[in-house]
Amino acid sequence: MSVQVSYKKQTLFGIILLLCIFSIFESGSRFYEFFMGYCGLENDEILSEYDYFLIRTTCYDFQNIAYDTQPVLTIIPNQHFTTVNINNDGFRGAEINESKTNNDYRIIVIGGSTVFGAGVGTDNNTFPYELNNKFKEKFNNVEVINAGISSLTSFEELYHFKEKLIQLEPNLVIIYDGWNDVVYKRTNEPEILNTDENKLQLKDFQKYLRTPVVLYRYVLLPILDLQSSSNLDPNNTPIVNKLDLYDPQISNSVASLWYKHINEFCQISKENQIQSVIILQPTLNHGTKPLTNYERSNYVKNIYFEKTFELLIQKSKDLNDCSMVSDFSNVFIDVTEGVYLDQGHLNPFGNKIIAEKIYEKILPIVLDDISK
Repeated sequence: MSVQVSYKKQTLFGIILLLCIFSIFESGSRFYEFFMGYCGLENDEILSEYDYFLIRTTCYDFQNIAYDTQPVLTIIPNQHFTTVNINNDGFRGAEINESKTNNDYRIIVIGGSTVFGAGVGTDNNTFPYELNNKFKEKFNNVEVINAGISSLTSFEELYHFKEKLIQLEPNLVIIYDGWNDVVYKRTNEPEILNTDENKLQLKDFQKYLRTPVVLYRYVLLPILDLQSSSNLDPNNTPIVNKLDLYDPQISNSVASLWYKHINEFCQISKENQIQSVIILQPTLNHGTKPLTNYERSNYVKNIYFEKTFELLIQKSKDLNDCSMVSDFSNVFIDVTEGVYLDQGHLNPFGNKIIAEKIYEKILPIVLDDISK
């Protein structure tokens, strides 16, 4: 009997020990992720004036958002953090008005992390929210929905529009993009993954277990990047750097695929009597903004990006089924203050300017629709 009790005590002690070790690793991972993980916001001219913990919380919350990759990249609904709220439909911000009437006017903004508002401290600092506020000053029946999802390209934007957003009965849809399509260099249609509802994935645990995420993000990925950058081609050019070299064929394929998606979006919108607005977003690598010292420190000359973005602009001129196409490359031409957090994400001041410019552009369309 005493031997059996001893075994039970040893087993119990082992379990307790494992739980203690796990708790130490998990606490350490969360501490590292919050205080030491890369954030990149502390050096921005405007955000540097914010509270330190607010900046770190902004980064931490953004890194903790859970996504689903099937059938395409989607934000999992009902996630609530200190600086980010994901509503019941998987969009950032307040819940959507479910009792929309014929007198209500609904605007949806689609895009990547620049629409979502990566790097800004609250939902209120995103440009869709600012745009909503602009309309609320004069209209009480206009609603702007932030349907931005980090890392989206025109392919996923079109998919979400056809499969979900059109069901929300929008009156006007804005696609605000360009950056991700150029950077990701997709030359062929991505695969739509089959949804397996019963299969457990990392996303199902990442809210509660941060150790695997931290190990993957801060240990495994840097090792893989280091191995990739150490591989040289016969000309001794790092393969990673070769990704930024200009190839006219690749650039044309990227731009053509973008045009195909956007043109289909505009055609479907027209068929469903939805106003379609395409905005080619501003980036640090493409435009004539007078740069601040911080923005200049982030600027890297990229011929591929510049020429490919120019191709997008040229092809956008043939989008005849769209209600409006606008190039925002030079929207900050007279802005001397800092607006960029990095190569393309904007601080709250930059988002406010974007909202004002979009408001000026689409107001005539909205007024015409409301008057009918």
